[in-house]
Amino acid sequence: MKKHFVDLFEYNDWANQRMLITLEKNEITDQKLILLYGHIVSAQIVWLNRIKDLPTSPFPLWEEYKVRELWSMTEESTANWIYYLNHHKMETFEEMIFYKNSEGKKYENTIREIITQVINHSTYHRAQMAMRLKEIGIQPPSTDYIAYRRIR
Repeated sequence: MKKHFVDLFEYNDWANQRMLITLEKNEITDQKLILLYGHIVSAQIVWLNRIKDLPTSPFPLWEEYKVRELWSMTEESTANWIYYLNHHKMETFEEMIFYKNSEGKKYENTIREIITQVINHSTYHRAQMAMRLKEIGIQPPSTDYIAYRRIR
């Protein structure tokens, strides 16, 4: 399971970087695109902090960042997730995490469920970004998992 989750986060990083390269190369200033990307990476940070029982408040989920800030957030978030996964003491990730969402409501989920949420959440919002890029006349990058696997 550990290897599978590390692979998913490496794929997620590859796909996120392809989006960031597209934003940077096309000098995108579209607020919706910047917000969506910032939301992806902020959510990754927030979820890992929830698992580690760390504060999530320093990372607003809908903040507009500069592209250079998004690069460093992406690199740090991915490195932190992969480190966490590689050093997690159990293989199953079935431990229950108790946390509050951004509105203060209490929930509980397994680490496995949270990891799945983080990856699916990123994919969902990258798809929104791809649609927005098409709307403004820019070809979005391929971020499909199978495309990632074909080059690995």
